[in-house]
Amino acid sequence: MGKQRSSPSMRKKVQRKHLMELLRITARPPQERWSIRESVNFKIALGRFGEDWPRVAQFVSTKTTHQISVYAEEYYYLKHPRTQSR
Repeated sequence: MGKQRSSPSMRKKVQRKHLMELLRITARPPQERWSIRESVNFKIALGRFGEDWPRVAQFVSTKTTHQISVYAEEYYYLKHPRTQSR
């Protein structure tokens, strides 16, 4: 008995299923609130990549580059608050 080949329509269905799964995973809108894991990954990425926000965003993987840069501003502000001048 030889191995039965799948039909072109069957292969198309499988490809479509894989594509839909990939879109479901990657097309989720990033959450506004940061989880503990995301914060820890941000700090690790900051140590590794500095202020290269696209690489930091790629490392965190659940936030956009813009969200990373905004979070970084807040992070630096909280870490080094300005003193009020009178």
